Amino acid sequence: MTGGAGRAWGALRAGWRAPLPPRARLGLRAATVVACVGFATAPYWLGGSYYPDIWVDMALWATVGLGLNVVIGFAGLLDLGYMAFYAIGGYVFANAALYHGLTLWETLPLGAGLAVIASAVIGFPTLRVRGDYLAIMTLGFGGIVYVAAKNLTLVTGGDNGLYGWRAPTLLGIQFVQPLDFYPLALGLVVVTALVTTGLRGSRIGRAWVCIKDDELAAAASGIAVIRYKLYAYMLGSVWAGLAGAIFAAKQSLISPQSFTFNASFFAVAIVVLGGMGSPAGAIVGAIFYVVIAEWLSAYTGTLSGVIFAALLLVVVLFRPAGLIPYRPRVPRRRLRRAERAGLPGATDDYRLGV
Repeated sequence: MTGGAGRAWGALRAGWRAPLPPRARLGLRAATVVACVGFATAPYWLGGSYYPDIWVDMALWATVGLGLNVVIGFAGLLDLGYMAFYAIGGYVFANAALYHGLTLWETLPLGAGLAVIASAVIGFPTLRVRGDYLAIMTLGFGGIVYVAAKNLTLVTGGDNGLYGWRAPTLLGIQFVQPLDFYPLALGLVVVTALVTTGLRGSRIGRAWVCIKDDELAAAASGIAVIRYKLYAYMLGSVWAGLAGAIFAAKQSLISPQSFTFNASFFAVAIVVLGGMGSPAGAIVGAIFYVVIAEWLSAYTGTLSGVIFAALLLVVVLFRPAGLIPYRPRVPRRRLRRAERAGLPGATDDYRLGV
């Protein structure tokens, strides 16, 4: 763009990036809170069984996105087999409920624990490689779990899957409808978001960021790279295992078709769409994916995959940092120090988080 159009576009960008006045910032935060509460409670006033099922799927995919965001967005580890831990959590619940009579509440920690053990066993040799090699190895792990789910019929039921367990109960209330599972799924999203957001600013989170930026420099500065990579991999598997168990309980059926490579691809797409390293972006990316997938499957049929890939391409081209990119919050003490040093440009960058 040249001439007046270019100047207008530059002024618009400058106005968009400029810090908001305090009252406007407060009003924006209040409106955001109201919108989030309204969206979270939507299944209760929309009615029916279709919308609650969609909202539970959003919550489970948001949990998956938040967990994978730790692996990809925080530590920079490209994991193409993440849904294998989702499958482990689901099959642990199905076997425990079907053959041992355990409840969902007893199997949730069991599924998460076995997912962590599997991530430690696989991650210790796998995380010693980087880049494309790591992606191929994690892809192989996902393929191993999928093939095992199809062939270990005594444990997984094969292609027919496992089903027939009793519905979970809590305080005498039986979880039968999707709306019954929604508070549990929503609570898991909130806990996952709080934990992952808190870890981002912790010592472990800063070590992950250093490893993501420059692994050699991180190792030279004294960071135990392999150990911190393993921490990220194990923490990410916890949330996938918990979400997989809730998914199996809600569906009353678990089969290998739910854990194909496409599922792992969509999990990575959620993180990329939302914004790598951004917990809020992972949630928005999950909502975007579920809504678009439902709409495309209802109106476009077999072309839904092609259209979703095209939409993903458009978002990546025009928003390469994601729908809600991660912007670090700078302490006010650092802002005041920069202002006293006479660095107005630097303080603007701090406020904008760039």
